[in-house]
Amino acid sequence: MFKAHGIVLLHGEEIEEILQPHPLSFLRHHIIAVYLIIVAVTLHYLYSYLQANLNTLGFLGSMFNFVTGMPAQEAILLTVFWVVLIVSGILIGLLWVSKMPLICMVGLGATGTFLELFYHYSAFTKLWVLILAAALGIVLIELYRRSHRYFITNYRIIMRKGFISREERDLIYDRITDVYVSQSLLGRIFNFATVIPITASGFGMGEEMGMAGVHAASTRGGGMIGIGAGTGRGVNRPRAATYFSFYGISKPSRVRGLIFSRQLQAREAPILRRIEELLKEKTMES
Repeated sequence: MFKAHGIVLLHGEEIEEILQPHPLSFLRHHIIAVYLIIVAVTLHYLYSYLQANLNTLGFLGSMFNFVTGMPAQEAILLTVFWVVLIVSGILIGLLWVSKMPLICMVGLGATGTFLELFYHYSAFTKLWVLILAAALGIVLIELYRRSHRYFITNYRIIMRKGFISREERDLIYDRITDVYVSQSLLGRIFNFATVIPITASGFGMGEEMGMAGVHAASTRGGGMIGIGAGTGRGVNRPRAATYFSFYGISKPSRVRGLIFSRQLQAREAPILRRIEELLKEKTMES
């Protein structure tokens, strides 16, 4: 046994491919960072407009000032700031099938609001929080991408992620039952895709839920009468974390072909060993 690229190799094991996610594979995360910058710039122009046209707000400005105790333009900007973040977090979360976008948006909103209200900074403080978070996010996303390493050896597949915590998956070829390839339009243009090896135990499979519901209620005699109905459907489809799959790798067809060839060799090996044993027995008898 010896080490290569931080991997402890078995006797006779050789690394055939070292892969990493394509630079564009995390583009959707970078788009969110750019979106936050656009939101900050847009809210800056909204604040400038409100300051220049404060008299035209009329009753709306008076209501915001009365409810919040803040100047009308700052109260309106803070309200719009939170609405945009919450709505964006929900929509992105639904699109990604994840709760993390909403959690991140709420965290940004709380940080910006805390700094502005408790430290008496200007109304632009929360906007700078968005810009700094976007810039930091772009750097962290790239570091996260670079922390992924995928190794294809003649014995197994090794998938590793070393960003902050460390995750690693080893997969022997004869345990693989299927190989799933997911390629977006951008991936087809730049020739990268996600390749997910699926095992007999179902590792590499995820579940997507679709829900629909109807509810009606009415009040009669001081009480509440409600009627509800709902339906849901779960669909199993290949889904795995970025460090449990070949996420966004270049030349996916070549990688899939290499896995298939190694699968075939792994299945043929027991047969060849049996043939070799029979030949030895026959030789000894003669």
